[in-house]
Order: sequence, then C-alpha cells, then structure tokens
Amino acid sequence: MISMYFILVSLVIVCLLVKSVIKPRKYPPGPKWYPFMGCSSIVDKLTKKHGSQWKGLSTLAKEFSTDVLGLKLGRELIVVVYGEKNIRHVFTEKQFEGRPDNFFVRMRCLGKRMGITFADGPLWREHRQFTVKQLRNVGFGKTKMEKEIQDEMLHIVKYIEMNCGKPINTMSTLAMSVMNILWTYIADERIEEKRLKHLLDLLNSRSKAFSMAGGLLNQLPWCRFIFPELSGYGLIKRMNEQISNIIEEAISKHKNKSVKGNDFIYSFIEEMENNKESFTEEQLKIICLDVLIAGSQTTSNVLQFALLTVLRNKTIQDRLYEEISKTLEGKLPSWSDSYRLVYTSAFLYEVQRFYTIVPLMGPRRVLNDSIIDGYFIPKETTVLCSVGDLHFDPEIWKEPREFKPERFIDERGTLKNIEHLYPFGLGRRRCPGDALAKSFIFIVIVGILQKFKIDCSDGILPSADPIIGLISAPRPFSAVFTPRESK
Repeated sequence: MISMYFILVSLVIVCLLVKSVIKPRKYPPGPKWYPFMGCSSIVDKLTKKHGSQWKGLSTLAKEFSTDVLGLKLGRELIVVVYGEKNIRHVFTEKQFEGRPDNFFVRMRCLGKRMGITFADGPLWREHRQFTVKQLRNVGFGKTKMEKEIQDEMLHIVKYIEMNCGKPINTMSTLAMSVMNILWTYIADERIEEKRLKHLLDLLNSRSKAFSMAGGLLNQLPWCRFIFPELSGYGLIKRMNEQISNIIEEAISKHKNKSVKGNDFIYSFIEEMENNKESFTEEQLKIICLDVLIAGSQTTSNVLQFALLTVLRNKTIQDRLYEEISKTLEGKLPSWSDSYRLVYTSAFLYEVQRFYTIVPLMGPRRVLNDSIIDGYFIPKETTVLCSVGDLHFDPEIWKEPREFKPERFIDERGTLKNIEHLYPFGLGRRRCPGDALAKSFIFIVIVGILQKFKIDCSDGILPSADPIIGLISAPRPFSAVFTPRESK
C-alpha cells in the first residue's frame, strides 16, 4: 500500500515537472524552460552580464531572431514585444489593459491590488477617470500648474546661485521639486525636506534592485522569510512604511480640516460619503502612493540626463543658450515657448529618445487569449514593451547611436518624428502626469541654461552610460555652474 502511494505521488510530481517545461502551442520563441524556475537562471545571467534586464532580454530576442520573446520566470509566463507595430498593438488594444496579479505587485500596493497604476477592470476605469478629473479641477495641467513650476524653477536657480563656483549634484534638488509639486495637488502641502530626501533614497534603491518582472521576490515569495534583505523584501517594507506615514498624516489632517484650500484628498473624502463601496480610505492611500512613485524620479532623471548632455557637449550647450537668449530676451520661460524654441524642444525629445527612462514599459496582463505577430499569447501572460529598443530602431532613426537633436527638425524648421517617441506610453494607460512632466522638464532646463554656463567639476567628463533598473538614471555626477552675463 505504501509503495503504491509512493508511486502515485512520484507520478504526480513527474507530471508536474514535465508540464512546467512544456511551452504552449505557438508560444513565442525563447530559451529552454527548466522545472520550477523556467528560464530565470538564463535571464539573470544575461542581466548581470549586460548590466540590465532590458539589455539582457534584447540580447535574447536577437539570439532567437524574434520581435516577440517568450519567457517563463518562475511560474509566470512573460512575453517581451519589440518593434513599433507590436508595441502600439499592446498599448492600444483592450485585451492588454490588465495588470499582473502577483506577490511583487501586491507588495508595491501595500499588500492589495488597488489604486490606479496596478489596478484594472471597473475599479481602475472609475478611479483613473475620477483622479484625472479632480486633479484638473484643482489646477493640474492649467495655468496654475505652470506658475508653480516657474516658482520651483526659480527655487532651483536660487539653490544653484548659492553654490556657484562649487561642484554640485542637482539630482536631489530636482527630484524634491517634482515631488513637492505633485504633493501640492494631492495634499496642498510640501513634504519636510529631511523626510523627503530619505524617501527618495529608498525609491532610488528600489529602482536599482528590481526588474519590471519583479525579480527573485516575485518568483519565490517565500525567500523573504530566509533572506529578507537580499530578496528586497526589507527595502520594500521600509519604503512602504515611510510613504504610508506621509500619506496617513496628510489624510488625518484633511479629516480634521486643518489643511486650507482645495486638493485631491478633500475631493476623494467628499466622494467617500457618496460612494462607500469603492471610495475607501485604503484606495485613497494607494492612489496617493501611485502618484508619488510615478513622479518621483522619472521627470528629474530626464532633467539630469539633459544636464549631463550639455555638460559633455559644449557645442549643443552653446546653441541652446543662443536660441534661448535670442528668443526669450531674459523673460521667464513658459510651456508656450516650446513652440518657439525649436532646437531646445528637439534637444529634449532627443534626450528622451537616447536615454529612455523606462526602456521596458509595462507590465500588462493579457485579459484574453491573444495573438501578437502570429504567436499565441495565453490569457494571464505578463507582457512587457521594449520601448528602449524601439527608440534605437535603425528603420526609424538614422544613426540611432548618435545624439542628434536635428533629427526632430525638418527643412522648414518645425518639429517632426515625435509620433515615434513613447516616453509616456500610449492608449488608455498612458501616463496621466505627462502634462506636468513635459512642462516641468522644459521650463526648468530652459531656466537653468538661461542663467548658467555648465562645466565639469574636475576637468574629466562624467560617464554617459546610464544605470538601468526599473528606470534609467545617470551615474552620479557634479558640475560647476557659472552665471551668464545678462544680455
């Protein structure tokens, strides 16, 4: 009897092992799968070799000569799509609007799949629409926002003036400015500087530690009990605690009506009285979390890459200054000037192409069995879009490895080819904060270049190679800012 039981158990185990390595019919090409781990070891090895998961996966796609790469990481099916046709298909079709439901995502959302970034279905549709509408009602994307960006730009310029002649790294100053503008619309207040710096340090560590597929923690959630720090569990837990404290304090102040003015939290609390089913305090917390995380580093990293580029290329810096000086004549920059400052706008487009902030965009969960480029994609598969490879596609961009703002300017002196850039995604899941990001990037870089010449701090050009984790970031560098003579 015992031997029969042992045989049955052995057969079940063997069947499970065999099933775990068999690919679905017409599944996209990719590396061999192994029991339990799929092809995780192969992806991890290439990630370490090439310095990022994005570059490692690109190498695999080239190896298998495919624009749709099929993987299995742990128990999760992962597909990475390449090429503009495939990427636009995923961005715009409804069957790809879902978000993965896994351990990593739930950890990111304070234990539950809520908010708007990682929610889907009716909850996501209702709350994304509400969030966008209410943020606009309190001035997001309007003249009020531009004035606040201009004030932040002047604050940044003042900080630089106080440190003129000394090597400075503007990264934390830029990131804090973006965060404070976002938090002004959410909670009508600024975050205390020491606390904000600590929070940004945690977010920066998170970006370096995790991949878009979730990493080891997502594939083996139980590992958090054995090595919580190595798995990243401890880092996420500390980050969640810090952000939760900031958000809970803000909500408490609004409940006590100790915050004056009109902001998103007040709008949400008011809606909670009318719609108690989906408008909960927990949902409010996670939407606030989504806003802080989404805007914390992406915008400031674009600005840092722009400063790095002008530091490394004096010809570009001089041309930008000449256009800004001639066109604005010392006036405060505004978003409407982007149409007059053609070379400056082209330069910023090129920065966002050359240094794609989110090279692997997503993740998306397939809501129904689907076909991409002739390959079968099973329901519940996670899909990533390699926007980084698209931005270097030689079929779209001539000499893509060269930094050339001129590629965005036609013979009439107007901007072109912008439709091939996807820094904010596309479709209904397009980043809702793109209006703030575009205005902030433009106004701040113009304001800085209008006032200062930027040079190396030690005569050695800093590296142009980015650090790529969840998002791309420049390697830490300092620069010397010298005031320009007023014309």
